Amino acid sequence: MDEEGNLYIGDFGDFLGIPDPDGLPNDVIKLDTDLNLTQYSTGFIGASGNDFDSNGILYQSDIRDNAIFKIINGVRTFVTSTGISSPVGIVFDSNDNFYVCNCGNGTIQKVTPSGTSTQFASGGSFTCPNGITVDENDNLYVSNFSNNKIVKITPAGVTSVIGVTALGNGHLDYDINSRNLYIASYSGHQIYSLNIDDLEIHPIAGSGVRGNMDGLGLEATFSTPNGVAVSKTGDSIYVNCAVPLTGAEINPQIVRLITGLTFGIEDRTAINYNQKVYPNPVQNSFTIEANIPSNFETLSIKLFDILGRELMELQDLSVVSTQFEKTIDISNLGTGTYFYSVYSDARQLFNGKIIKE
Repeated sequence: MDEEGNLYIGDFGDFLGIPDPDGLPNDVIKLDTDLNLTQYSTGFIGASGNDFDSNGILYQSDIRDNAIFKIINGVRTFVTSTGISSPVGIVFDSNDNFYVCNCGNGTIQKVTPSGTSTQFASGGSFTCPNGITVDENDNLYVSNFSNNKIVKITPAGVTSVIGVTALGNGHLDYDINSRNLYIASYSGHQIYSLNIDDLEIHPIAGSGVRGNMDGLGLEATFSTPNGVAVSKTGDSIYVNCAVPLTGAEINPQIVRLITGLTFGIEDRTAINYNQKVYPNPVQNSFTIEANIPSNFETLSIKLFDILGRELMELQDLSVVSTQFEKTIDISNLGTGTYFYSVYSDARQLFNGKIIKE
């Protein structure tokens, strides 16, 4: 996903695990915010993972060409094949180094802006590393295709397994608002969230039965979900799924949209803001109090229903000497469960659940 919200989709081919049999080059396809599909670039044998550098240039891995390309104005240019073995996921850190998941030899390759390619991580934690993403501190997170492990790699190259899904994984993406990883369980036909602070992992969408049925949360079905892109606001996930419901044939594909991510929200935060909410349960109004660091001068609050639909937003709320207090009138709402989130700019500070009587 680029800064404007357009999606860039690598066409892997028609089948998983075998060469693409049609003899035609595969494309990178752009899906714009008006849902128009256009060819962005072509000439790939098996386009897989991609990411943008700090200049907005898209870098694309080609699993069957054992190479990384960059795409400028639709024209692809070879970047490197040094140390690259069946590359899938690719991600840039804050210094414009990019890291490649080598599915072929179970390693992570680092390529500097000058083009120097070196092995960054390896070991038994990696079994066809597939998806890769990065947080604001340049920690990397990798999902394995051939097992269910999610692996963290520090900037120093230290690896650790931080979570497991039901089965093998596709790609994953990081949301700075919630500090969640969102993971496509390719073989498990579900989408998981993994919070990088408390390491709690939960399925948030998909029953585990292969299908493409829309629905609420775990009632929906997914068919080998693979690619994942989280919106900048952190409230939506785009996922690609195979239309075929059996076998290794993976095309044609459809793009699915998951909204209302706050429905699974819990009372947890990476930083202790000493927040409290009262009364809870609520009759007509409730009050939020918190200790807020001095660098946060104004806050906003969003209120959602159980389906994740935004009901109200209060903006430009003042913090006085690190103390925050706001009473919210919900007398016009019916009985039920609601969720609130407190933000500074686009960053989610803390959240919680209230019950309206």
